[in-house]
Amino acid sequence: MEITLKLKPVMSIKEFVDKQTKTRKKGLVYFQLLEGESAVITRVISDQTDKLWLIRMIKQRKIFMQTSQNIAESS
Repeated sequence: MEITLKLKPVMSIKEFVDKQTKTRKKGLVYFQLLEGESAVITRVISDQTDKLWLIRMIKQRKIFMQTSQNIAESS
């Protein structure tokens, strides 16, 4: 099986906030470019997501999300 994802760079922390409720889009899947720019890891927005770290990574152009939203299931 092969899965191809189209990613775009995240330009603002606002992309992780629900416009209606003004809360985090919990479960939203995003990707972090690792040091050396050779690989990405998958991450998910949660209550534990460090907002300041995320803003810093966005400014460094190391955070990406799919061009179509993907929400992870949580139990």
